[in-house]
Amino acid sequence: MKLKENPPNNKSSFLKEYIDAHNNIGLLEIDLENLHEARKILTTGLEICDEEEVAEFDDGRSRLHHNLGTVYMELRLWDEARKNIKRDIVICNRIGHCQGEAKGYINLGEMHYRTQRYEDASAYYEKALGLAKSLEDEDALVKQIQQNIETVREAGKVMADITKEEQSLKKLKRDIAAARGTSNERKFLLQQNAVLERLVEKARMISAWEKV
Repeated sequence: MKLKENPPNNKSSFLKEYIDAHNNIGLLEIDLENLHEARKILTTGLEICDEEEVAEFDDGRSRLHHNLGTVYMELRLWDEARKNIKRDIVICNRIGHCQGEAKGYINLGEMHYRTQRYEDASAYYEKALGLAKSLEDEDALVKQIQQNIETVREAGKVMADITKEEQSLKKLKRDIAAARGTSNERKFLLQQNAVLERLVEKARMISAWEKV
């Protein structure tokens, strides 16, 4: 049953609190790592916005889209994550919520970082940084974004190293095949083991960064 068909007293205030309640419960479910339940609750919040004809560019909608973007990112549903994060950014930009827009770009940067699109991730973090620097008393946010940019830069270097190591591994496999049964076989096998150890170490570094 729609609220507009059975409006309580001071409907506008009640509706805003009702929508915010869905957002807050959704956040709690995210914290508890109940991602599917969080998605259900946040999606219901957006459905209420549609049913009650809440303005298209409403801050309540932006928060729901922001947190849904986070949920979909954790579920690795990248297209849905991108759609919700971008909608959050558009709304925040339209209503002049600079901090929210910056946090939207942080989300977008993180999504591209997780999918190893480091140049795109860096570009979105730079947009977030520009917005954050325009705000007063947001030193912590600026520092966070700068750390993210540095992490992306380091990850890009590590991925370049991984590519080189993979090329070395392919060459060593050919060398081992050619040296089978000769005195050089053991030398190439030892080199192969060293390359594999470095690849595992770098892969662990990337994985650890993604969990920060």
